[in-house]
Amino acid sequence: MKTLGIGGADFACEECGTGELLILVHGAVGDYRTWEGVLATFAARHRVITYSRRWHHPATSVGNGADYTHDSHATDLIELITNCGGPVRLLGHSYGASVCAVVAVQRPDLVRSLVLAEPSLFSLLMTRPMGAIALAQTAAATMHITPLIRKGQPERALTEFLKAVVSPAGFERLPERALEVMFDNVHTLEPMLNGMSAGNSFSAKLAARINAPTLLVEGQLTTKLFQLTIKELAGAISSAERAVVPGVGHGLHLENPDAFSRIALEFFARH
Repeated sequence: MKTLGIGGADFACEECGTGELLILVHGAVGDYRTWEGVLATFAARHRVITYSRRWHHPATSVGNGADYTHDSHATDLIELITNCGGPVRLLGHSYGASVCAVVAVQRPDLVRSLVLAEPSLFSLLMTRPMGAIALAQTAAATMHITPLIRKGQPERALTEFLKAVVSPAGFERLPERALEVMFDNVHTLEPMLNGMSAGNSFSAKLAARINAPTLLVEGQLTTKLFQLTIKELAGAISSAERAVVPGVGHGLHLENPDAFSRIALEFFARH
């Protein structure tokens, strides 16, 4: 593990490989280790940096969590890319994919190409009837998570969160190592949920400003919430291509790292 200085803080990271730079951005309750199963494959063709977003492991606290937003994480990623001399290729999963999308909107000059694996840009669904239903169902399924954390039951809170977001069947498919990494980041769960509830106003109009070649990846067995979000993004981003990883849900690179890596690398090779 190395460290990067970004925005006055130290960020844990790992760097390997040679060639064009590819930065991997992890999702909720993840860190730089989230990509262990795909890192060597990507590093065979690219110089790869995977880092822990602000407040994630080895950090153990988020303070008051008020700044835990897509925009704040995007600010950190922009500084990282700038320090590396950009432009770069970006690949993000879930919350991390949302961060990558925000960077592609705010600083298109820094993004050479983009893979968004089931981004959690749920504000895209707020004006869509089916989307509003899926959002309400997810909100109802996660409303007890914060009380569990505050009662000192972090392991149960994490389990309930994952079952709500990836589905009970999806939770059963997650590797034990992935769950260990997530538990190391359970302290980020409440501020992340608070930030999502506050609503990050990422709209279809903003998505339309993404001009980098973009691949939208989803799991064949993923939930309706992510299916609808991918559909909205595909309609908004003119350069978007779509791909489906068979037999997996929201866990994508955790459930089938080989298939996920192959799809992403084939896209990068064409762009």
